[in-house]
Amino acid sequence: MRLLLQLTQLPPNTADWIEIIDKAGQSLMDAGAAAGTCRLNEAALAASPAEQEFIIGLGRALCRAGKQQEALPWLERAVANAPNNYSVLNDYGWGLAELGRFDEAQKALEKAVQLAPATYDLPADNLKRLQQLRENAQLRKGTRQIQ
Repeated sequence: MRLLLQLTQLPPNTADWIEIIDKAGQSLMDAGAAAGTCRLNEAALAASPAEQEFIIGLGRALCRAGKQQEALPWLERAVANAPNNYSVLNDYGWGLAELGRFDEAQKALEKAVQLAPATYDLPADNLKRLQQLRENAQLRKGTRQIQ
């Protein structure tokens, strides 16, 4: 991890700097080390606070780490920077869904579906998963009322 964090100390104008850090963070996440991805993106943001890849990377990693409430401001910032980016909207929508904010999640995911190319199914898949989350929440709510 220490070596990966050293990447963030390279000058931001280093060729492929953003992509290198982004790929390193994705590799950590794929290995189940979302906390490491968070640390890497936080360090990268300290060097380059406006970089969209690090903003959305931190939001995604926090969600993966189960810290959706912490992720939400980062996801909102990413959407503010790129309101028509289907991938960002998908991540934002799913973060909202995991927080139980289903109506807001649905709006974000529907917009992501509209903007996404036909070959990118994730927002549509997440809309289906959102419906399942909503139904499960209704069932849990109904079970609590019966008790």
